[in-house]
Amino acid sequence: MLHGSILGPLLFLLYINDLPKAVKHQASPILFAADTSILITIPNSNQLQSDLNIVFAQLNKWFKSNLLFFNFDKTHCIQFNNASKRTSVTEIKYEDQQISIANETNFLGLYINNNLSWKTHIESIKN
Repeated sequence: MLHGSILGPLLFLLYINDLPKAVKHQASPILFAADTSILITIPNSNQLQSDLNIVFAQLNKWFKSNLLFFNFDKTHCIQFNNASKRTSVTEIKYEDQQISIANETNFLGLYINNNLSWKTHIESIKN
């Protein structure tokens, strides 16, 4: 990428603009600058795990065909739960790389946790 230029971000966005078309399986990709998030809504945890692995394989295929790669150190999964029903994803992996399961994440400056409470965000900004 052309760091520090006006043209660099535009060229990068043009380069990754077709990424959402690579995901053909019940997922909603969200692109913002160099960050990519995938949202999947499935109530059944067994189906969720299967769908996550399918989507991850589709994304990885797109990345490889565009000479890009996943940074497994920055790739993680967060599963949102409601108080009445807790489910868990046991394993998400691709090509023997384990995807970490996170309880909270920073999404465009907003700290969110798997219970969708504001506690983590409030703690981060109150200082």
